[in-house]
Amino acid sequence: MQTITYNVGKKIGGALTELRKQKHKSGFPFMVVDKDFLPDRQAYMEYQDGKVEVVEFTNDYNDYYVVRVLDHKDAINFRLKYQLD
Repeated sequence: MQTITYNVGKKIGGALTELRKQKHKSGFPFMVVDKDFLPDRQAYMEYQDGKVEVVEFTNDYNDYYVVRVLDHKDAINFRLKYQLD
């Protein structure tokens, strides 16, 4: 019997990397939701220029507003935490 090893985590990580590149190339932010770290209805928005914002969605999720902009050091730590570079 032959055993096939498949690294699902690597495949998903590669797909997310490609999605991030496509979003940035199209001029859109890449959104990261972390329910363990951010309150409900909040997410990170990472832009191609390196800016990272914490945003909060309205109750109907049709719009959002900026809660804060991460400084340079926090933006680097954000990318390291979520393995985005």
